[in-house]
Amino acid sequence: MSLLEIQICVGVEWQRVRRLQGSTTYEPPERGSWDDDLTQGLERFLADQAGRAVWVETDQEPDGVLFGPGAAGPFRLRPVK
Repeated sequence: MSLLEIQICVGVEWQRVRRLQGSTTYEPPERGSWDDDLTQGLERFLADQAGRAVWVETDQEPDGVLFGPGAAGPFRLRPVK
């Protein structure tokens, strides 16, 4: 089984998530992690941000995207390249 990364759909393109920032910050492991770890971390972060805007820093241009309250996503888990 390979390590996974979190990706977010920005427009029509999937981009790797480097950091999620709201009232708290969540940084997925740089080298990837397992399904359960990433899912739990992402769910905890999003639950803490209910009703708040979320800044998503990605690894592509533009370097990040601001999502309004409750609008961050969709996310997916993909094998690390």
